[in-house]
Amino acid sequence: MLFASLALLATVFIYRLIPFPEPLFPRNYSTVVTDINGKILRVFLNENEQWFFPPDDTLRIPQKLKTAVMQFEDRYFYRHPGINPVSILRAVYQNITRGRIVSGASTLTMQVARLSRNKPRTFSNKFIEMLMALKIELHYSKEEIFRLYLNHAPYGGNIIGYRAASLKYFGKQPEQLTWGEAATLAVLPNAPGLISPSINSEDLTRKRNRLLRELLDEKIINRETFRLAVLESVPSGVVVFPFYAAHLARRVKEMNQGKNGYIHTTIDLRYQAAVENLLAQQVKYLRGYGIRNGAALLVENSTGKVRAYAGSQDFFDSTSTGQVDGVQAPRSTGSILKPFLYALSMDDGLILPQTVIKDVPSYFGSFSPANYDEKFNGLVTAHEALTRSLNVPAVRLLNAYGLYPFYLFLQNAGLHSLFRTPDDYGLPLILGGAEASLWDLARLYRGLAEYGAFTNLKIFEDQTPEPRGLEPAVPRAGTRRSASTAMPSDKIPGLISPGACYLTLEILRELKRPGAEYYWEQYQNQWPLAWKTGTSYGQRDAWAIGVSPQWTIAVWVGNFDGEPNGHLSGAACAGPLLFDIFNYLPKDPRQSWFAAPGEDLQQVKICRETGFLAGPDCPQTETVDAPLGMKPLKICPYHKAVYVTSDEKYQVCSLCWEAGKYKKMVLPFYPPDVAQYLRERGHILADIPPHLPACPALEENQPLQIVYPAQNARLWIPRDLDGQLQKVTLRVAHRQQNRFIYWYLDNHYLGSSEKHHVKAITLSAGWHVLEVLDEDGNRDRKRFYVNLRKS
Repeated sequence: MLFASLALLATVFIYRLIPFPEPLFPRNYSTVVTDINGKILRVFLNENEQWFFPPDDTLRIPQKLKTAVMQFEDRYFYRHPGINPVSILRAVYQNITRGRIVSGASTLTMQVARLSRNKPRTFSNKFIEMLMALKIELHYSKEEIFRLYLNHAPYGGNIIGYRAASLKYFGKQPEQLTWGEAATLAVLPNAPGLISPSINSEDLTRKRNRLLRELLDEKIINRETFRLAVLESVPSGVVVFPFYAAHLARRVKEMNQGKNGYIHTTIDLRYQAAVENLLAQQVKYLRGYGIRNGAALLVENSTGKVRAYAGSQDFFDSTSTGQVDGVQAPRSTGSILKPFLYALSMDDGLILPQTVIKDVPSYFGSFSPANYDEKFNGLVTAHEALTRSLNVPAVRLLNAYGLYPFYLFLQNAGLHSLFRTPDDYGLPLILGGAEASLWDLARLYRGLAEYGAFTNLKIFEDQTPEPRGLEPAVPRAGTRRSASTAMPSDKIPGLISPGACYLTLEILRELKRPGAEYYWEQYQNQWPLAWKTGTSYGQRDAWAIGVSPQWTIAVWVGNFDGEPNGHLSGAACAGPLLFDIFNYLPKDPRQSWFAAPGEDLQQVKICRETGFLAGPDCPQTETVDAPLGMKPLKICPYHKAVYVTSDEKYQVCSLCWEAGKYKKMVLPFYPPDVAQYLRERGHILADIPPHLPACPALEENQPLQIVYPAQNARLWIPRDLDGQLQKVTLRVAHRQQNRFIYWYLDNHYLGSSEKHHVKAITLSAGWHVLEVLDEDGNRDRKRFYVNLRKS
């Protein structure tokens, strides 16, 4: 009894002394980034520069590999407690009789103990491993021990674990291994330094075939399987791991904060491979024009999950800085933000798609926007202004809507790159004065497609939604009906109403497609897309972003170093890639186009000619859709009823008409600058009869207007290369087509003009007064100041 007690105490004492780390193996694994189906996108080496896949207990160990390993390493694995006394006695006898170590008698459990300690192979360490194996058997099940071995066994070079070995040597998952391949992996850990596919293939083949013969002798495989297995060649090198979505993989690894393991992303490898290929082809074509870089992003609208992420045309393109992530890099936005301003302005009651906006020379302090073609249209509908991406109407609209509210919208919708104040950006904000990443712009456009629900995009399959889109401090569109009944609960509507989003998407649908896509409507089974392009100032960035009910596709093309290029434009360079991607994607016939949000639309009667709310004098009206809850639209300011003489030569009023010799007429009263540019664009405008000269009343509507300079403007006059001061071009507009205008500067007569009222003069420093008058006595007057550059 005493002896048994002492033995028990000794056993407990020894058991306590046996080292047993927790966890048994340090978590120094590779980071493996996968797509939604578990397919590998990219694998990173661990800290020891090894390919070492993290264990995954959900995966079933292939039976072929399990059988081959047990046959080769430890056929009595399920029968011993961690050590095999028979094998130990046999190994001792063989080592003594041969005078050298020829057998280690290691069980799989003992090998797990050795791998966890990583100590030299000495008798003392062997004894510790035996004791440790007993302890491991008490802590783990046989299946867990077997997994520990396969997951941490060395397979030659810097390859650790059976999954990394299967992929690196055979390019396939372990469950796809043949008997020959399974036998190869079974024998490799026995001497990984001496027997390697890349070092000694003959020894490896011989050892593998010996194991296959044992499997045949044990009747585990049949003769035909054996014959085919030995004919297989052992690998002579390693397979390169897949390398997709390289920029995203690098990003999510950094987001993982140094942890290693599996990172399951929302990427779909099918779409990723296609987008990368299409992007590379487009940039290869553009290289001939000096355009070297591009990026593309594909988002599934219903979930917000990113399905393809191409940060550059080629991650390994070192000559063109391919490792720069073009999806995250802030770039000048060009015109790409305009649709959001138009949608917000609808909610604010400033416009509907049919409403006309002035497109005339406009001056906001020192800032004077110009259209791309440097021409003016007089008046354009909001629909036309957006489809043609005209700059002057957009700036005038931003000035009317408000710079601060628009800036707050961009912040709340998720544009994170606004690092300056609204005043620092100024009105050029809408023309590309701001910076934005492709990522943030894709989020904004997806919000438009989701009828105003702006939320974060998702890159992890298990990512918890993190909504963006809190209401601005001062709402701009009054009370709007919630669309929560039609949206998932993780979305927060409110920045733009569903009705305004829908009407804006309808406008963007009508943009002309590039190249052969221009005639898309002539072909059957073509799918509509709402899309917008943008080109930054100086032609440094080209954008194209499109949305359908299913997809948001965002494309950027340019040079990462910011080099300008005269060939660069959103429509010509980024647009074709956008449609290449869109045409590739699968389409759901049930989601061919956006459904009208009927409960978020109302019908209003507008003037057919001007698009403003129909007034009593508008000759033609029509009923159109408008966002529900929008602020009241302005009544048409252009159509007015006037009284004229019977011959329609003069306007008259109650102070000057003769009884029975006047009649009522409805005329369009356009401002002088608008009328002038409408005529220059080929519009035929009826002359507005002047007021009866003998009438004591003053004319209400001034037909004459100084367009430039503005009242109290401060002009800075530069010098030419020869040192001469540049001339200043003074501009005047008149509502009537053929009127003489007489010019005076500081009471000095400058001359006259007819039809085109422009004069270029040299000005001295100081205050000046420009005064003009026409032959009917109408006049306008502006005071301005001139600064002269000294050199």
